[in-house]
Amino acid sequence: MVRRTSDINKTWKKKVHWETTVGQREVVVQRFIHDQKLVVPFNQFAEVNCREYSILLERAIVDFGADTSFGQAAEKFKEHYGISVSEKAVQVITKKHAKACYAMQEKDSNLSGKKTTHCLIGEMDGAMIPIVIFEDNGNLDKRKWRKVGWKEARLSVVRGHKSLTKIFLATLGSTERAGDLLGRCAKRMGWREETKMHCLGDGAFWIQEQVERVFGAKGSYLVDFFHLSEYLSGAAEKCCTDQARKWLQNRQEEMKEGQIEKVIDMLKTCEEKADTKDENGPVRKCLRYMENRPGQFKYKEALAAELPIGSGEIESANRSVVQKRLKIAGAWWKPETAEYMLALRCMRINGDWERYWRFISPSFVRAA
Repeated sequence: MVRRTSDINKTWKKKVHWETTVGQREVVVQRFIHDQKLVVPFNQFAEVNCREYSILLERAIVDFGADTSFGQAAEKFKEHYGISVSEKAVQVITKKHAKACYAMQEKDSNLSGKKTTHCLIGEMDGAMIPIVIFEDNGNLDKRKWRKVGWKEARLSVVRGHKSLTKIFLATLGSTERAGDLLGRCAKRMGWREETKMHCLGDGAFWIQEQVERVFGAKGSYLVDFFHLSEYLSGAAEKCCTDQARKWLQNRQEEMKEGQIEKVIDMLKTCEEKADTKDENGPVRKCLRYMENRPGQFKYKEALAAELPIGSGEIESANRSVVQKRLKIAGAWWKPETAEYMLALRCMRINGDWERYWRFISPSFVRAA
């Protein structure tokens, strides 16, 4: 608080109003000029400024803005709270807290689980989202500075063996950045040097490379069994036209039993000519897929250890965490804004929502 001293030159009163979850509030506050600076003790203590929003109101706005478009969020806010908030305000407030979520995520980079886990399961996958970039090309018309395109958002998830608790992190950055985030997820779930890391993916080379880089000999990587089955299914139509379904089932069972070379040899007997295009050569396409990924089809060992052989978990998470918000109709994102929104959505699904608000504002504890 500011005490009245001889160096206070002027005091006067002014009305201050701000928005809350129960409507607009207005009070008359005392303002001071102290050392040629404006001081408003009430604003400092209550942590509100004129024409702004209370911390509880901002939380409610972000709660809607994180899941739906900013326009829909404003409509839902009006429906549930009976308070009109502009679409622009929803956008500004949501982006502000998304950026703060990203800052908290980076601060948590060394956060580790208290309990060491014997085995962890990690998955990674990518999804394309619409991106807009503004480049100054010297043209006076700023609308011509805009370039639109697509960029891959890479999502990582780690959970304990036979556990439902998961940690998600996502990025629009490089594959190395995605690998680092996978390592962070594992660390939060209790990964240590002695922990076994069982990872799965759709066969993308960058996933296997990052698993090796981050976990070394402690990590193993398995190609998703259902992605492999798609290639085998295409080959089945060529290898056994009459009983393609039966042929596919037999090859799947052989893969699960570790008879990888037997499947490869059988595919070679049906392989198309070298000059055949991929769309007309499903057998050669399947054969190339398997030969380019040696050591990534150890389904027998995984099943014996009661470990998953499918990456459906990360693919469904990609739809619910990334695409549900960042790939809605009409939405185009700046790369940095998309990165912040990914952090916001991961923080909510990770169960860090309450911790974030207590981290961002001590006044939230008092308000709650």
